[in-house]
Amino acid sequence: MSKTEERECVVLQNEGQKIFGILHRPHVPTPFPAVLMCHGLGGHKAGKYRLYVTLAEKLSAVGIASLRIDFRGSGDSEGNFGDMTLDGEAKDAEIALKYLRERSDINSQRVGIFGRSVGGTVALMAADRVGGLKSIAIWAPLFDGDQWMDQWRQLHRDDVSEEHRLENMRINGQVPGKDFFMQLFSLNMPQHLHHIENIPMLHIHGEKDNIVTISHADKYIIGRKKAKAENKFIRLPTSDHDFSHSKEQVLALDETVNWFSKTL
Repeated sequence: MSKTEERECVVLQNEGQKIFGILHRPHVPTPFPAVLMCHGLGGHKAGKYRLYVTLAEKLSAVGIASLRIDFRGSGDSEGNFGDMTLDGEAKDAEIALKYLRERSDINSQRVGIFGRSVGGTVALMAADRVGGLKSIAIWAPLFDGDQWMDQWRQLHRDDVSEEHRLENMRINGQVPGKDFFMQLFSLNMPQHLHHIENIPMLHIHGEKDNIVTISHADKYIIGRKKAKAENKFIRLPTSDHDFSHSKEQVLALDETVNWFSKTL
């Protein structure tokens, strides 16, 4: 089987901390289009079931480069998870997008972004901030923090012990800092969506998702109603937050590759 790509280690920096990534370079004439991948909260650049690796390989096969990074405080990158914030991860993504656009082998006018879960939210924030992106694809992104507001209030009652509070705030064994939650609860996604209304957007969400419920997808549909660019919303009827249903997992991957092939 012939190789369709080469992989390259990438080291970026934000606030003196190293961000580690893997760039997949397709075996096609340069300059080629590229996609930045943003993992979910407490995740890493490979993704559960190595989904991001598989997605990167599939993109390479159709001539699209991709950069998988670990946000600071996650995976191999420097920093502490407790210091992670939405703004901080969006800045990491901005730096990675700048890196892609400055490479001579990448077409700076054909750069897109992908994100899953909180990484989907971060991808939209970064797209708003940098401007000029060509395409967006997001899987099970958060729209706001409403789903967790009551739980936050319950955990911060005076009669709740610090031990119980921290134990119930763990995500993949780690505890986000207060600043992360404050930014989550003040997130203004309608404003971000308004600013990127000219960028085509693919949204995929599992209907059995009990981590980021399908209600978030409903809000994105409303938020993109006035978008000038194309929207595509896909609901996976038997998928959870991790897209663990094998057939629907393949569907999500193929739809995402087809989307970037069409819109980049």
